[in-house]
Amino acid sequence: MTARQDILNGKFAATASGAAAKRAAGGTGDLAELYAGFVGYASANWNYAAQPGGQTASALLSGSGSATIACGTIREALKLMLREDLDLKDVQNADINGYFLTKPHLSCFDPKVKGNVGNHGSQNHDLACHFSTHYFLSTGGKYYDPCLMAVYTSNKGPVACETRSVAGPPGLRKAGSGNALVFLHLLAGKSVPGFGSVWEILKPQECKKALSTAEYNALKNDMDFKAFK
Repeated sequence: MTARQDILNGKFAATASGAAAKRAAGGTGDLAELYAGFVGYASANWNYAAQPGGQTASALLSGSGSATIACGTIREALKLMLREDLDLKDVQNADINGYFLTKPHLSCFDPKVKGNVGNHGSQNHDLACHFSTHYFLSTGGKYYDPCLMAVYTSNKGPVACETRSVAGPPGLRKAGSGNALVFLHLLAGKSVPGFGSVWEILKPQECKKALSTAEYNALKNDMDFKAFK
């Protein structure tokens, strides 16, 4: 059986991931049933990698078993099925093109992937995913995100907060402002399941010890850092 056939037959729809996806999609109807089967199959068979490979959506659906895919590929596969198997006419891409941190309750379809953000000094990087882009779709006034196994009412649904560039150091970004200001520091040479980039959260007062002298001297020119009290 191909992936498409197993999804349509609901082979994995009753798994924990499939059942949660069905509830998120409204619980009843053809779309909820297909979404349950799709997410359940993905969670049981596919692996996530943030960097896209050569896998296409059509090849993914016509194949079977394990495959490694990015969020763009899984979105395209779901889009094909909604258009071709449910004959939905209003399916559109819903992309976020910019860095952001995901909301903490969201989980990747690949259970090995826990995120790529952790607190300074921690060996765990499961607080959030720090994405530079993210791909999902809309239909019927809702937003379906198979990568994070979710359904939103807005295309900002997965966003906990956006992160902004810091003037100077290329491996630093920031989020929040004032007393809520934090920095995200790219940990060179580190990777975790699903991600080739790993970030630690730094409070402003942690930056001097955590950063190199060159990074810290450049950071001192950042307006938010200078304004922090």
